[in-house]
Formats: sequence, C-alpha cells, structure tokens
Amino acid sequence: MGEAADVRKGPVVLAVCLGMLLAALDATVVGTAMPTVVAALGGLPLYAWVFSIYMLAATTSMPLFGKFSDLYGRRRLFLAAIGTFTAGSALCGAAASMPQLIAARAVQGLGAGGIFALAQAIFGDLFPPAERGRMQGYLASVWGLSSIAGPLLGGLIVDTVGWRWAFYVNVPFGAAAGAIIQRGLTGALARGSRRPLDVPGALALTGAILALLL
Repeated sequence: MGEAADVRKGPVVLAVCLGMLLAALDATVVGTAMPTVVAALGGLPLYAWVFSIYMLAATTSMPLFGKFSDLYGRRRLFLAAIGTFTAGSALCGAAASMPQLIAARAVQGLGAGGIFALAQAIFGDLFPPAERGRMQGYLASVWGLSSIAGPLLGGLIVDTVGWRWAFYVNVPFGAAAGAIIQRGLTGALARGSRRPLDVPGALALTGAILALLL
C-alpha cells in the first residue's frame, strides 16, 4: 500500500463515485427522454440503438481500459475515460439526427466502460483488503441510486430545460471529477508499469466480446 500513501483518498473517492454516478445514470436517464428525442430527431426504427450502443461500447471497453491502466497508470486512463465520456455527452446534446445521437452514445459508452473498470481498480489500489468491501458497497450504492434516480431525473430535465440537457449536464460534473483526479491521484498510481501492450490479444478480446454481445 506504499504507492497509495501520498494520495488524498477522500477527494479521489468522491471523484470516482461522481464519475460512476454520471456513467451509471446515463444508462437509464435517456429512458424517459427518448419519446421527446424521437419527436425532435425522428428515427423511430433506430430507437433501441440509443440504449444498446451505450452498453455495448461500455462492455467492450472495460477490459481494455483496465489493461491500459496497468500499463500507463490509473490517473491517465481515468482522465481519458472521463474525457471521452464528457465529450460524448456534449456530442449527444448537440446531435441533429438519430444516427448522430447513436454515434455520440457509442463515444459516451466507451468512456463509461473505462470509468466502470477504473473505479474498481483505483479502489483496489488505494485500500487494503479489509476496507475494499466497504468501498464496493459505495459503488453498489451508486448503481442503486442511479437506477432509481435516472428515469426521474430524465423526466425532470426534459420537462424543465429540454432533452439535450440530459446530456449536457454531464459536462461540468465530468470536468470536476477529472480535475480532482488530476490533482489527487499521484505517485505510482499515476505512472503505470510501462510494459508493452499485447495488441493482437487486445484485438482478439475486443472481437470476442463483440461476438458474444451481438
């Protein structure tokens, strides 16, 4: 646990849980927003892909982000994940057609998968085995909260400021989580091992996951 000694754990835990909350909410928040989205953008036959592509991209990217973080450091990869998720959220909010929204949801999902994977990895690095159960409980609570609050929050946002803000709202909070991680996650957790990446293995794993999911 020496590598975690110089990490301010409280802010890092807050940032990781915030990232998890944003990514988990976006799996459910669009449910109540989609009728309004379809009315604005059309593309009813593509309706299901707005949900499916997000989870497909997230599931595919999770093991890759985990491996990359071993090689290049937790901080760098968490910043890449939250940055990808935030950029995807902004693109979702700016979408002018259903295909654009689906493509942006794929980008968002890639980042979400990284957040899901790195939340587990960062907590595993920061805390000894005796404390990890409690930290896993925090992450489970975030998932439970998001499953309840997501549809309610989506409906509230659509009714008050419009469906695009169901995505735009992620941008400032994602930026805040990234800023906290940038300042708070230091030392060996930021550096990684620098071992070479097994590119054929990574491609094979990605293909296998896609084949199973599709």
